[in-house]
Amino acid sequence: MNTLLQRIDAAVLSLLLLVGMIIMIILGRFVGKFWNREQSEPKGGIGSLFGALFALSGLILAFTFGMSQNRLERVRGVVELEANDLGTAILRADLYPDTVRDAFRVDFKNYLEAVIAFYENATDFDQVHKAKNDAAMAAERLWSRAAIQSKLPNMFLPSQQMIPALNDMFDIAQRREIVLRSKIPDLIVYMLFVCFLAGCFIGGFTSGTIGRSDWIIISGFVVVASMVVYTTLDLSRPMRGIITDVPGKEAIVELHGMFNEAK
Repeated sequence: MNTLLQRIDAAVLSLLLLVGMIIMIILGRFVGKFWNREQSEPKGGIGSLFGALFALSGLILAFTFGMSQNRLERVRGVVELEANDLGTAILRADLYPDTVRDAFRVDFKNYLEAVIAFYENATDFDQVHKAKNDAAMAAERLWSRAAIQSKLPNMFLPSQQMIPALNDMFDIAQRREIVLRSKIPDLIVYMLFVCFLAGCFIGGFTSGTIGRSDWIIISGFVVVASMVVYTTLDLSRPMRGIITDVPGKEAIVELHGMFNEAK
């Protein structure tokens, strides 16, 4: 089940981080003035702490980016395998007599449409739930028909081909569910945000007078940092972000052509 952090769009989170970093810089500057901090460069110990904090932020960001990229690759691999397994199973319906083949193809088409609906409505919980139920019902009919046919003496060879194909098709669907449920832990994202916000606060606290030219540099930093965080978060959400597995989804949609050719 998605947490609140996972349900919020990556762009919104990045925008909140951008605004939060600016606020923390201003707040740090205000607190620094309140405590009558010196209007000069920070002492060596504070400067080292400030540098270490941003180095830690960079380390967590690099770690998060690596996890996001790994998740994207896993999702891509699953989508490609599902397209291949679906196509193979649909083709093996041709091994049966026409009446049985047609019945198989009806259920395969229903299953395929449910899978496509799942991918096209990944952000809609109700549609995803409905797509899963439709796929489960179609899968049950496919398996029941294959089991019945396997008991007929003249259907031994087709069943030897169809049953393993159905197993692969169902297994990859289950694997898809597992992969999509494995997300970047919320704690890591919270740590990343806290490190950036704390670094901005310390930066504002230890800084001297901030002029217009300084604000240009500060603005550039918070914008770039927010963009990098956005890219990292979006990369970890391949089903609903900008960086998606378009080729794999298109391959599944194109399987519809296998039914059109049979008409």
